[in-house]
Amino acid sequence: MVKTRHSTSGFTIIEVLMVVVLIGLIAGIAIPRLNIGSYRVNGAARSLTSLLARAQRLAVTNQYDVNVLFDIGGNAVRIHEDADGDNVIDANERVRRYPLGDGVVFGLGGAPTRPAGAGPVTFTRQQAGVIELIYRRDGSASENGAIYITTPNALAAGRTRDARSIEVIRATGRPQWYSYTGTAWVRKF
Repeated sequence: MVKTRHSTSGFTIIEVLMVVVLIGLIAGIAIPRLNIGSYRVNGAARSLTSLLARAQRLAVTNQYDVNVLFDIGGNAVRIHEDADGDNVIDANERVRRYPLGDGVVFGLGGAPTRPAGAGPVTFTRQQAGVIELIYRRDGSASENGAIYITTPNALAAGRTRDARSIEVIRATGRPQWYSYTGTAWVRKF
C-alpha cells in the first residue's frame, strides 16, 4: 500500500482571526485621525463656488437678475430667477433650493475674518429678511462679500481648521474660496 500526501490549501481559523484582529487594530488607530469634516466642508465649498458661478451664468444667459439667497437657519442657498427685476419672488419665477450638505453649516468657528467682513454671510442686501447677493445681466455682483462655512463641531468648539471662505468680487462676480490652515487663509480656487 502506497501512502500519498495530500496538500491542503487554505487558511486556518486562527490565521483568519489574526488578520481580522490586525485590520481592526490598524483601523482603530487610523480612523480617529481621519478628519471627515474637513472633506465635507471642502466639498461644500466647491459646490457653493460652482453654484454661484452657475447663478452668474444664468443671469448673463437669460439677461435678467438672479438672486442668491442665503438661508442661514435652514443651512441652504436658494436661487431666485427674478425675471421682472422687482426683487420679489413672484408665482411665475423659478426658485430652487440647494442644501449646504451633511455636516456643514454657515459660520467661522474660531477662525479670524477675512477682509470681506464678519458674520456667516457678509452681504448687506436682503429679500424678505433673508441675506441676498444679486447677479446682474452683465455678470457683475451687487456687492463684494463672503460666505463662511465650517463643520458643526468646529463651530461649537471654536476649531479653526475647518473654516472656509467663499468670496465674491463685485466687478467680475467671480467666486473664489479660501481655506483656513490654522494660521493663515490660503486661496484654493
